[in-house]
Amino acid sequence: MAREAGQFLLTCTTGFEEISAAEAEELGAHPVELREGRVIVEGGARLMYRLNAWARTIHRVLLLVGRFRVEDLRDVRDAGSGIDCGIIGHGRTFAVRSERSGVHPFTSMDVASTVGSAVLAACSGTRVDLEDPDVIIRADVVGPELFLSIDTTGESLHIREWRRFNHPSSIKPSLASALIRLSGWRGDSLLDAFAGGATIPIEAALRWMGRRVHERRDYAYRRLPMYDPAAEEEERGSDPSPLPVPPRAGEIVGVEVKPKYYEGALKNLDASGTSGIVRMILGDSLRWRPERRFRFVVTNPPYGVRSGGRKRVAGLYRRFASRLPEILEPGGIAVAVTTEHRQMAEALSSAGLRVLEVRKGRHGRLWVGAVKAALV
Repeated sequence: MAREAGQFLLTCTTGFEEISAAEAEELGAHPVELREGRVIVEGGARLMYRLNAWARTIHRVLLLVGRFRVEDLRDVRDAGSGIDCGIIGHGRTFAVRSERSGVHPFTSMDVASTVGSAVLAACSGTRVDLEDPDVIIRADVVGPELFLSIDTTGESLHIREWRRFNHPSSIKPSLASALIRLSGWRGDSLLDAFAGGATIPIEAALRWMGRRVHERRDYAYRRLPMYDPAAEEEERGSDPSPLPVPPRAGEIVGVEVKPKYYEGALKNLDASGTSGIVRMILGDSLRWRPERRFRFVVTNPPYGVRSGGRKRVAGLYRRFASRLPEILEPGGIAVAVTTEHRQMAEALSSAGLRVLEVRKGRHGRLWVGAVKAALV
Protein backbone atom coordinates (compact mmCIF):
# COMPACT_ATOMS: atom_id res chain seq x y z
CA MET A 1 0.00 0.00 0.00
CA ALA A 2 1.62 3.28 -1.10
CA ARG A 3 1.04 6.51 0.77
CA GLU A 4 1.88 9.98 -0.50
CA ALA A 5 2.87 13.06 1.49
CA GLY A 6 1.24 13.50 4.86
CA GLN A 7 1.82 14.71 8.39
CA PHE A 8 3.92 13.15 11.12
CA LEU A 9 3.77 13.82 14.84
CA LEU A 10 7.24 13.69 16.38
CA THR A 11 7.64 13.36 20.14
CA CYS A 12 10.69 14.92 21.76
CA THR A 13 12.03 16.44 24.98
CA THR A 14 9.67 19.08 26.35
CA GLY A 15 11.23 22.52 25.99
CA PHE A 16 13.48 21.47 23.11
CA GLU A 17 10.82 21.34 20.39
CA GLU A 18 12.56 24.00 18.28
CA ILE A 19 15.78 21.98 18.35
CA SER A 20 13.98 18.82 17.20
CA ALA A 21 12.06 20.76 14.53
CA ALA A 22 15.34 22.12 13.14
CA GLU A 23 16.84 18.62 13.08
CA ALA A 24 13.76 17.23 11.32
CA GLU A 25 13.98 20.04 8.76
CA GLU A 26 17.62 19.16 8.08
CA LEU A 27 16.42 15.64 7.35
CA GLY A 28 13.87 16.80 4.80
CA ALA A 29 10.74 17.38 6.87
CA HIS A 30 8.70 20.58 6.79
CA PRO A 31 7.79 21.63 10.36
CA VAL A 32 4.32 23.16 10.55
CA GLU A 33 3.49 23.29 14.27
CA LEU A 34 5.14 22.98 17.67
CA ARG A 35 3.29 21.67 20.72
CA GLU A 36 4.57 20.74 24.18
CA GLY A 37 6.87 17.77 23.66
CA ARG A 38 5.66 17.41 20.06
CA VAL A 39 6.53 18.65 16.59
CA ILE A 40 4.15 18.27 13.65
CA VAL A 41 5.89 18.02 10.27
CA GLU A 42 4.91 17.33 6.69
CA GLY A 43 6.69 15.03 4.28
CA GLY A 44 6.46 11.98 2.06
CA ALA A 45 6.11 8.40 3.23
CA ARG A 46 9.90 7.84 3.03
CA LEU A 47 10.34 10.43 5.77
CA MET A 48 9.41 7.86 8.43
CA TYR A 49 12.42 5.72 7.46
CA ARG A 50 14.77 8.70 7.41
CA LEU A 51 13.66 10.20 10.73
CA ASN A 52 13.69 6.87 12.56
CA ALA A 53 17.21 6.20 11.25
CA TRP A 54 18.89 9.59 11.67
CA ALA A 55 16.98 11.88 14.10
CA ARG A 56 18.97 11.92 17.35
CA THR A 57 16.70 14.27 19.36
CA ILE A 58 13.37 12.60 18.55
CA HIS A 59 11.70 9.85 20.58
CA ARG A 60 8.95 8.60 18.27
CA VAL A 61 7.80 9.15 14.71
CA LEU A 62 4.01 8.91 14.52
CA LEU A 63 2.01 8.96 11.29
CA LEU A 64 -0.72 11.51 12.03
CA VAL A 65 -4.05 10.26 10.67
CA GLY A 66 -6.35 12.85 12.24
CA ARG A 67 -6.84 15.52 14.88
CA PHE A 68 -10.20 16.35 16.41
CA ARG A 69 -11.73 18.63 18.99
CA VAL A 70 -13.27 16.48 21.72
CA GLU A 71 -15.42 17.30 24.74
CA ASP A 72 -16.58 13.84 25.75
CA LEU A 73 -16.23 10.16 24.88
CA ARG A 74 -18.84 10.43 22.14
CA ASP A 75 -16.50 12.75 20.27
CA VAL A 76 -13.65 10.30 20.90
CA ARG A 77 -15.74 7.42 19.53
CA ASP A 78 -16.68 9.38 16.40
CA ALA A 79 -13.02 10.19 15.76
CA GLY A 80 -11.99 6.55 16.11
CA SER A 81 -14.78 5.39 13.80
CA GLY A 82 -13.39 7.46 10.95
CA ILE A 83 -9.89 5.96 10.92
CA ASP A 84 -8.52 4.76 7.56
CA CYS A 85 -8.71 0.97 7.93
CA GLY A 86 -6.25 0.52 5.07
CA ILE A 87 -3.44 1.85 7.27
CA ILE A 88 -4.07 -0.99 9.73
CA GLY A 89 -4.68 -3.68 7.12
CA HIS A 90 -7.16 -6.54 6.96
CA GLY A 91 -6.51 -9.36 9.40
CA ARG A 92 -4.00 -7.33 11.42
CA THR A 93 -3.98 -6.97 15.19
CA PHE A 94 -3.82 -3.62 16.91
CA ALA A 95 -3.63 -1.96 20.31
CA VAL A 96 -4.46 1.59 21.33
CA ARG A 97 -2.13 3.57 23.61
CA SER A 98 -3.21 6.86 25.08
CA GLU A 99 -1.76 9.78 27.01
CA ARG A 100 -3.76 12.75 28.23
CA SER A 101 -2.84 16.22 29.42
CA GLY A 102 -5.38 18.74 30.63
CA VAL A 103 -8.72 18.53 32.45
CA HIS A 104 -11.28 16.16 30.94
CA PRO A 105 -14.33 14.13 32.08
CA PHE A 106 -12.52 10.90 31.11
CA THR A 107 -9.22 9.11 31.66
CA SER A 108 -6.58 7.99 29.18
CA MET A 109 -7.78 4.41 29.70
CA ASP A 110 -11.28 5.52 28.72
CA VAL A 111 -9.86 7.07 25.55
CA ALA A 112 -7.91 3.93 24.61
CA SER A 113 -10.90 1.68 25.22
CA THR A 114 -13.31 3.90 23.29
CA VAL A 115 -11.04 4.27 20.28
CA GLY A 116 -10.31 0.53 20.30
CA SER A 117 -14.02 -0.34 20.26
CA ALA A 118 -14.66 2.16 17.46
CA VAL A 119 -11.84 0.76 15.30
CA LEU A 120 -13.06 -2.81 15.86
CA ALA A 121 -16.53 -1.82 14.71
CA ALA A 122 -15.28 0.14 11.70
CA CYS A 123 -12.51 -2.17 10.44
CA SER A 124 -13.70 -5.71 9.84
CA GLY A 125 -11.09 -8.43 10.19
CA THR A 126 -9.02 -6.58 12.78
CA ARG A 127 -8.40 -7.95 16.27
CA VAL A 128 -7.11 -6.46 19.50
CA ASP A 129 -3.79 -7.74 20.84
CA LEU A 130 -2.49 -5.75 23.79
CA GLU A 131 0.72 -7.75 24.16
CA ASP A 132 2.23 -7.93 20.67
CA PRO A 133 0.09 -5.98 18.19
CA ASP A 134 0.91 -5.53 14.52
CA VAL A 135 -0.18 -1.90 14.69
CA ILE A 136 -0.03 0.55 17.60
CA ILE A 137 -2.61 3.33 17.39
CA ARG A 138 -1.85 6.42 19.46
CA ALA A 139 -4.84 8.34 20.80
CA ASP A 140 -3.40 11.31 22.70
CA VAL A 141 -5.58 14.06 24.13
CA VAL A 142 -3.88 17.45 24.57
CA GLY A 143 -6.24 20.06 25.95
CA PRO A 144 -9.34 20.05 23.73
CA GLU A 145 -7.66 18.09 20.90
CA LEU A 146 -7.41 14.38 20.17
CA PHE A 147 -4.44 13.33 18.02
CA LEU A 148 -4.90 9.96 16.30
CA SER A 149 -1.71 8.50 14.89
CA ILE A 150 0.06 5.28 13.96
CA ASP A 151 3.34 4.51 15.72
CA THR A 152 6.09 3.85 13.18
CA THR A 153 8.87 3.58 15.80
CA GLY A 154 8.01 1.10 18.55
CA GLU A 155 10.40 1.33 21.49
CA SER A 156 11.43 4.95 22.01
CA LEU A 157 14.43 6.00 19.95
CA HIS A 158 16.08 7.54 23.03
CA ILE A 159 16.83 4.03 24.31
CA ARG A 160 20.20 3.50 22.63
CA GLU A 161 21.57 0.01 22.03
CA TRP A 162 25.14 1.07 22.88
CA ARG A 163 24.38 1.95 26.50
CA ARG A 164 25.92 -0.84 28.57
CA PHE A 165 26.46 1.29 31.68
CA ASN A 166 23.83 3.58 33.17
CA HIS A 167 25.08 6.35 35.42
CA PRO A 168 22.68 6.87 38.39
CA SER A 169 22.03 10.42 37.14
CA SER A 170 22.39 9.69 33.45
CA ILE A 171 21.11 12.06 30.79
CA LYS A 172 18.85 10.80 28.01
CA PRO A 173 20.82 10.50 24.77
CA SER A 174 18.09 12.48 22.98
CA LEU A 175 18.53 15.37 25.41
CA ALA A 176 22.32 15.09 25.11
CA SER A 177 21.98 15.46 21.34
CA ALA A 178 19.63 18.42 21.80
CA LEU A 179 22.23 20.16 24.00
CA ILE A 180 24.91 19.54 21.39
CA ARG A 181 22.69 21.09 18.73
CA LEU A 182 21.81 23.99 21.04
CA SER A 183 25.52 24.76 21.39
CA GLY A 184 25.90 25.11 17.63
CA TRP A 185 28.57 22.38 17.48
CA ARG A 186 29.28 21.20 13.94
CA GLY A 187 32.29 18.94 14.37
CA ASP A 188 34.74 21.16 16.26
CA SER A 189 36.55 20.22 19.48
CA LEU A 190 34.19 19.45 22.37
CA LEU A 191 34.62 18.77 26.09
CA ASP A 192 32.22 17.25 28.61
CA ALA A 193 33.61 18.27 32.01
CA PHE A 194 31.26 15.98 34.00
CA ALA A 195 31.11 13.04 31.61
CA GLY A 196 29.54 10.31 33.76
CA GLY A 197 28.76 7.46 31.36
CA ALA A 198 30.00 9.54 28.39
CA THR A 199 26.55 10.03 26.84
CA ILE A 200 27.28 13.53 25.51
CA PRO A 201 30.70 12.66 23.99
CA ILE A 202 29.29 9.48 22.43
CA GLU A 203 26.30 11.25 20.89
CA ALA A 204 28.63 13.89 19.44
CA ALA A 205 31.01 11.26 18.09
CA LEU A 206 28.27 9.18 16.48
CA ARG A 207 26.87 12.29 14.82
CA TRP A 208 30.37 13.21 13.71
CA MET A 209 30.94 9.74 12.26
CA GLY A 210 27.67 9.76 10.32
CA ARG A 211 26.30 6.75 12.19
CA ARG A 212 22.60 5.89 12.39
CA VAL A 213 20.84 6.29 15.73
CA HIS A 214 20.30 2.52 15.86
CA GLU A 215 22.22 -0.04 13.87
CA ARG A 216 20.21 -3.09 14.96
CA ARG A 217 16.59 -2.88 16.03
CA ASP A 218 13.07 -3.61 14.84
CA TYR A 219 10.76 -0.77 13.88
CA ALA A 220 6.99 -0.68 14.16
CA TYR A 221 6.66 0.46 10.53
CA ARG A 222 7.84 -2.97 9.34
CA ARG A 223 4.44 -4.37 10.33
CA LEU A 224 2.43 -1.75 8.46
CA PRO A 225 0.85 -2.47 5.04
CA MET A 226 2.65 0.59 3.65
CA TYR A 227 6.12 -0.79 4.51
CA ASP A 228 8.55 -0.62 1.57
CA PRO A 229 11.82 -2.53 2.32
CA ALA A 230 13.62 -1.05 -0.69
CA ALA A 231 12.75 2.51 0.37
CA GLU A 232 13.85 1.77 3.93
CA GLU A 233 17.22 0.44 2.76
CA GLU A 234 17.78 3.49 0.58
CA GLU A 235 16.89 6.00 3.31
CA ARG A 236 19.09 4.23 5.88
CA GLY A 237 22.02 4.03 3.48
CA SER A 238 24.00 7.18 4.27
CA ASP A 239 23.77 10.26 6.49
CA PRO A 240 21.49 12.75 4.68
CA SER A 241 22.99 15.74 6.55
CA PRO A 242 26.69 15.02 7.21
CA LEU A 243 28.83 17.39 9.24
CA PRO A 244 31.40 19.44 7.34
CA VAL A 245 34.40 18.49 9.50
CA PRO A 246 35.76 14.90 9.29
CA PRO A 247 36.38 13.06 12.61
CA ARG A 248 39.79 13.20 14.25
CA ALA A 249 40.83 11.25 17.34
CA GLY A 250 41.01 13.26 20.54
CA GLU A 251 38.80 16.14 19.40
CA ILE A 252 35.96 14.98 21.68
CA VAL A 253 36.95 14.59 25.34
CA GLY A 254 35.14 13.53 28.51
CA VAL A 255 36.46 13.98 32.04
CA GLU A 256 35.09 11.88 34.92
CA VAL A 257 36.31 12.03 38.51
CA LYS A 258 34.93 8.70 39.84
CA PRO A 259 36.72 5.50 38.74
CA LYS A 260 33.50 3.46 38.73
CA TYR A 261 31.80 5.84 36.30
CA TYR A 262 34.97 6.21 34.25
CA GLU A 263 35.10 2.44 33.75
CA GLY A 264 31.40 2.47 32.84
CA ALA A 265 32.04 5.19 30.29
CA LEU A 266 34.76 3.06 28.68
CA LYS A 267 32.25 0.21 28.31
CA ASN A 268 29.85 2.57 26.54
CA LEU A 269 32.61 3.83 24.25
CA ASP A 270 33.50 0.29 23.30
CA ALA A 271 29.87 -0.71 22.69
CA SER A 272 29.22 2.38 20.58
CA GLY A 273 32.37 2.02 18.49
CA THR A 274 33.60 5.48 19.47
CA SER A 275 36.74 4.52 21.41
CA GLY A 276 38.93 5.76 18.60
CA ILE A 277 37.23 9.16 18.53
CA VAL A 278 36.35 9.99 22.16
CA ARG A 279 39.14 10.41 24.71
CA MET A 280 38.07 9.70 28.28
CA ILE A 281 40.15 11.11 31.14
CA LEU A 282 39.96 9.93 34.75
CA GLY A 283 40.35 13.08 36.78
CA ASP A 284 38.78 16.15 38.34
CA SER A 285 37.80 18.69 35.69
CA LEU A 286 37.98 21.45 38.32
CA ARG A 287 41.73 20.79 38.66
CA TRP A 288 42.56 19.26 35.28
CA ARG A 289 44.95 21.22 33.08
CA PRO A 290 44.09 20.51 29.44
CA GLU A 291 46.78 20.36 26.77
CA ARG A 292 44.57 22.40 24.46
CA ARG A 293 41.56 24.68 24.45
CA PHE A 294 38.14 23.59 23.23
CA ARG A 295 35.68 25.34 20.99
CA PHE A 296 32.71 23.86 22.89
CA VAL A 297 31.98 22.64 26.40
CA VAL A 298 28.69 20.73 26.69
CA THR A 299 27.97 19.11 30.04
CA ASN A 300 25.41 17.77 32.49
CA PRO A 301 26.88 18.70 35.92
CA PRO A 302 25.60 17.41 39.29
CA TYR A 303 22.27 18.95 40.32
CA GLY A 304 22.49 18.13 44.02
CA VAL A 305 19.02 16.54 43.88
CA ARG A 306 20.04 12.96 44.72
CA SER A 307 22.57 13.96 47.37
CA GLY A 308 20.47 16.71 48.92
CA GLY A 309 23.30 19.15 48.25
CA ARG A 310 21.55 21.77 46.17
CA LYS A 311 23.16 24.55 48.20
CA ARG A 312 26.61 23.05 47.66
CA VAL A 313 26.28 23.00 43.88
CA ALA A 314 26.47 26.81 43.80
CA GLY A 315 30.12 26.57 44.85
CA LEU A 316 30.71 23.74 42.37
CA TYR A 317 29.24 25.81 39.55
CA ARG A 318 31.39 28.82 40.46
CA ARG A 319 34.53 26.68 40.38
CA PHE A 320 33.49 25.12 37.07
CA ALA A 321 32.72 28.50 35.51
CA SER A 322 36.01 29.98 36.73
CA ARG A 323 37.88 27.27 34.75
CA LEU A 324 36.16 28.04 31.45
CA PRO A 325 38.37 31.03 30.48
CA GLU A 326 41.30 28.57 30.60
CA ILE A 327 39.46 25.76 28.81
CA LEU A 328 37.49 27.51 26.08
CA GLU A 329 38.88 29.15 22.98
CA PRO A 330 38.09 32.86 22.61
CA GLY A 331 34.50 33.03 21.43
CA GLY A 332 33.94 29.46 22.60
CA ILE A 333 30.53 28.23 23.74
CA ALA A 334 29.52 26.48 26.97
CA VAL A 335 26.19 24.71 27.50
CA ALA A 336 25.30 23.23 30.89
CA VAL A 337 21.94 21.71 31.84
CA THR A 338 20.81 21.66 35.47
CA THR A 339 17.83 22.10 37.74
CA GLU A 340 19.76 24.97 39.34
CA HIS A 341 20.03 26.96 36.13
CA ARG A 342 19.83 30.35 37.86
CA GLN A 343 22.90 29.51 39.92
CA MET A 344 24.67 28.25 36.80
CA ALA A 345 23.83 31.42 34.86
CA GLU A 346 25.08 33.60 37.72
CA ALA A 347 28.30 31.59 37.95
CA LEU A 348 28.96 31.88 34.22
CA SER A 349 28.29 35.63 34.24
CA SER A 350 30.58 36.13 37.23
CA ALA A 351 33.35 34.28 35.38
CA GLY A 352 33.15 36.74 32.50
CA LEU A 353 31.02 34.73 30.07
CA ARG A 354 28.00 36.23 28.35
CA VAL A 355 24.81 34.23 28.90
CA LEU A 356 23.10 33.89 25.52
CA GLU A 357 20.12 31.74 26.39
CA VAL A 358 18.44 29.71 29.12
CA ARG A 359 16.21 27.05 27.60
CA LYS A 360 13.87 25.42 30.12
CA GLY A 361 12.56 21.91 29.67
CA ARG A 362 12.08 18.47 31.15
CA HIS A 363 14.72 15.91 32.04
CA GLY A 364 12.68 12.91 33.14
CA ARG A 365 10.54 14.18 36.01
CA LEU A 366 12.73 17.21 36.64
CA TRP A 367 12.40 20.70 35.23
CA VAL A 368 15.81 21.85 34.07
CA GLY A 369 17.38 24.77 32.29
CA ALA A 370 20.06 24.55 29.61
CA VAL A 371 22.31 27.60 30.01
CA LYS A 372 24.23 28.65 26.90
CA ALA A 373 27.06 31.16 27.31
CA ALA A 374 29.95 32.52 25.26
CA LEU A 375 33.48 33.43 26.27
CA VAL A 376 33.83 37.02 25.08
